[in-house]
Amino acid sequence: MSVTLDKEPQLSGDDARVNRGVGEAMAGVAFRDPVGLQGEVAALHSEIAKILVRAPSLPIELPAFGLTLLAAGSTKRGIDLVLGKESPFARLRIEKAAGDALPTAQGRVPVVQVGVVNEHSAAHRFERQLRAMALRVQASITEEKWRAAMVVAKKVADLPVDVPLAFYRQLVPGVGEQGLVRTGFNCNQNCGICWQDRKWGRYGSEQVLVWIEDLFAAGARRLIISGGEPTLDPQLESYVRRARELGFLSVTLETNAIQFSKPGHAERLRDAGMTDCFVSLHSGDAATSDAITRAPGTFPRTVAGCKALLEAGVPVRFNCVMTREGIDHLQGVPEFLMSNFGEYPSGRSLMLSQPTDPWDRTLLPTIIPEPERLRTVLASVIDQAFDIGVEVSGLDGPCGPPLCAFGADKRITKLTPISEEIEGRTYLAACEKCSVRKSCFGVRVADVELYGEACAKPIAGEAHLVG
Repeated sequence: MSVTLDKEPQLSGDDARVNRGVGEAMAGVAFRDPVGLQGEVAALHSEIAKILVRAPSLPIELPAFGLTLLAAGSTKRGIDLVLGKESPFARLRIEKAAGDALPTAQGRVPVVQVGVVNEHSAAHRFERQLRAMALRVQASITEEKWRAAMVVAKKVADLPVDVPLAFYRQLVPGVGEQGLVRTGFNCNQNCGICWQDRKWGRYGSEQVLVWIEDLFAAGARRLIISGGEPTLDPQLESYVRRARELGFLSVTLETNAIQFSKPGHAERLRDAGMTDCFVSLHSGDAATSDAITRAPGTFPRTVAGCKALLEAGVPVRFNCVMTREGIDHLQGVPEFLMSNFGEYPSGRSLMLSQPTDPWDRTLLPTIIPEPERLRTVLASVIDQAFDIGVEVSGLDGPCGPPLCAFGADKRITKLTPISEEIEGRTYLAACEKCSVRKSCFGVRVADVELYGEACAKPIAGEAHLVG
C-alpha cells in the first residue's frame, strides 16, 4: 500500500540522473530534466521515521493504536508523522520544546513537544489513541535522535518538491532568443511582493549548467540568470563563464545587488562574462525599501552594490515595483537614481512594474496601490523622469499597469497592438470604450478583486497604433 501525502512531485534532487529528451518540449527544446525525486523523498521520509520511532519501513501498521504510520515529512519548524488508515487524517507535529518546557511526571524535561493536527473528521474517532501516541513519541525522543532527524529533514527541505520545472528554466515567451535559468529560490531579502516561496528547493550546479546548454541548443542567444537571489549561489561565476563559452551574446543577472557591495565581486562576474544587471530597487527611501523587502538594513548595501557594478562598467537597469507601501515615495525615485547613479550613463534606466500575485495572497490589500492614486503619481513620475534625463520603460509591457494608468503617454509607449492576451489580466466594461484598448494588456484580475471598475479609466479620442 502506498500513500501520497503531497502533490505528485515533478522535480528531483541535485544528484539525480538526467536523460536526454526527458522534459517537456518547449518551442523545439527538450530539456534534460532530472528524474526520480519521488523515490528520493520517500527514502528520506523513511529515514526520519526510522530515527524517531524505529519504523523499519513506511507505511507500517501500529496495532496497539489501531492506526497506520503512513509517512513522515519535514515542516518549517520540525517534523510531521502522518497517521491514518488507508489515507491520512491526522499528523503528529513534532517541534523542539521551548526553553521553559515543564518536566514530565517522571521529572524529565522533554526534548520535543508533540501536538496532534486533525485533518479529517475521521481523526476524532481516534482522539484517545492519537493523544497516547503523542505522549509516547514525546517521551522517547532524545536530543541525539532529534538532531539526527533534523539533519535528514533539512535534506528534504532543500529538494525542489512540487515546483513546476518552468520556474527553473524556460525560453522566455514572446521575447525571441532569450532564455532564463533560476539557480534556486533562497534570498537575502523577503519581499512581500514576491511570487516565490522561500522554502522551494534548488538543483545542483551540474543541473543548472545542463539547462544552460539546453537553452543554447534551443536557439537562445541571450541568457537571464535569476533566483531567488542568484548571487548567493557559490557556482554563479561558473554559470556565467559556461554561457559565454557556449556563445551566448549576453548574460543578464537579476539581482538585488547586495552581494556586489563586497569588494571585487562585480569585477569577478564582469570578467566571467556578465554583461549587465537588472536590479530590484523599489524605493529611493531607505525605510520604505526595507519595509517592502522585509530585510531591514539591506537598502544601503543594494545602493553600494549598484555603484560597484557601475564603477566596474556593468550596465544596470533598475526595476521598481509600484506598491501601496511605496506609492508615497514613488515620485522621488527618478531623482534618487540621478543623484546616486546619474554620473554613469548606464545608471539612468528605470523600469516601472506592477506587483505580481504574491506567494502570500493575504498581502494583496497591502501591496496593490489604489488605481486613482497610482494614476496621479505616475503622471508626476514620468514628467520628472523626462525632465532630469532618466529613461522610463516597462509601463506599456505585460508587467506594467493598464495604459490608462498613465494616460498612454506617447513618450513611453508606441501603442503597438498586442498579439495575445495574457493570463491574469482581464478587460472591464470601461475598456471597450477606450481608444487604446487594442494596445493594452488589460487590468490585473487581482486589482479588480480589490477595486472593481475603478481600475480602468477609458482614454477618449483616436489612437494611432503602430503596426
